Amino acid sequence: MLYALCAMPIFMDNDMIIVIVGPTSSGKSRVALEVASRIDSEIVSCDSMQIYRGMDILTRVPSGEELKKVKHHFVNIIDPGEEYNAARYSVEARTVINKIISGGKAPLVVGGTGLYLRTLLDGIFNGPVKDEELRKELIARADKEGKEVLYDRLRLMDPVTAAKLHPNDLKRVTRAIEVYELTGRPMSEKKIETAGEGIGYAKRIFGLALEREMMYERINKSVDKMFDEGIIEEVRALEKGRLSETASKAIGIKEIGAYLRGEWDIDTAREEMKKNTRHYAKRQITWFRADNRIEWVDAMREPKEIAREILFKVTSNQ
Repeated sequence: MLYALCAMPIFMDNDMIIVIVGPTSSGKSRVALEVASRIDSEIVSCDSMQIYRGMDILTRVPSGEELKKVKHHFVNIIDPGEEYNAARYSVEARTVINKIISGGKAPLVVGGTGLYLRTLLDGIFNGPVKDEELRKELIARADKEGKEVLYDRLRLMDPVTAAKLHPNDLKRVTRAIEVYELTGRPMSEKKIETAGEGIGYAKRIFGLALEREMMYERINKSVDKMFDEGIIEEVRALEKGRLSETASKAIGIKEIGAYLRGEWDIDTAREEMKKNTRHYAKRQITWFRADNRIEWVDAMREPKEIAREILFKVTSNQ
């Protein structure tokens, strides 16, 4: 179906939130800029890594020109030594969205961090929170690096709970870390029993669907471009300071770090980055496919055409 190109800006209800999600390299940022150019909008980034300063190449933050073209929130806002989590994001992002709407503009939420999006839209629920992917990641790390690594991490997050557990009690240590990561609060605090509320505005969530081979091709090209742009020097500079647990998860930190320590050659670091980014993209797809609110659009097109389809669906209520 073809969607007419509007020469004039599109006017829509400002209390409608448009959300654009998808795996890495699906073209979210370019589509968002096209959408934002047609409505009076501000972009609310939903990316757990783009919030950090000094990681522009690693996290593919929008260019300076793009940031000037459309106002972005949650891009380059904190130092990489600072911890950040989904619970904090949901509170701060809701505040920003309220201000955008109060100012007469339309919020455009864009990103690929599923947990951040879920807590923003739906809040933090009563009862046991779970994230199977996070749990698998923690267990895999314990298998590779030892249970003590997870226990030391828990001691930083929640020393009260850690003091009650044995380092070898992997199940409970993993669970306590999971609760902290998902709620932003240690298990030892009763506050985690209080449910957060979902955002109270109408919303349309669009997912960018990309053929797997094309997605992998884009990822490989993106990593190559990072090396051309100086990712090695960026990671070298980051490793001179303290990295928070959150920031250290950015793909490229571990891989380039291994190269800088002489453990890998540059080609191995590059290929490991590509592989790990592809694996991350697959996890993103699995997460988003489980949300039946997402309306999937074909991303194998130019960003302008995708933006036209999204705005057509929103403005015509289809």
